[in-house]
Amino acid sequence: MKALLSFSEILKVGEPQIAEMERLGRQCAGADAAEAHAAFQRQVLRVEGVVKQTYGVAATSARKADDLGEVAEIWNGMSRFCQNALQTLTALTDRYPDCVAPGLYDLVLDYKLAADQRNRSALEELACQTIDLPRGLLPE
Repeated sequence: MKALLSFSEILKVGEPQIAEMERLGRQCAGADAAEAHAAFQRQVLRVEGVVKQTYGVAATSARKADDLGEVAEIWNGMSRFCQNALQTLTALTDRYPDCVAPGLYDLVLDYKLAADQRNRSALEELACQTIDLPRGLLPE
């Protein structure tokens, strides 16, 4: 059975959560900072859940992928998704230091680094498939 959604479509589902976190983070500097900060913190938890769930879907999708190129594409997409979240968090921290989410930044960075490693591994395996074995390495 083929998946109903591609992994890139799944990634798009999480993008609005990151955009909403950015919007709420900008409101932290407003007049009612306590209420805005609480809304931002709730959104941080949502983004954390989206990142964890998306990573789980990436891992499952990569295990069920038909070829290594698809595996590399999945992990590359996950890395880009995390990078987008990291850029948003960095911008929020720089502009609105009162509304920081350092725990989320560290978590997303860990997931990004793990996705990068899996992507590199898939690309290395893919490259190894195209290398001819040296003559005489194996008995003929």
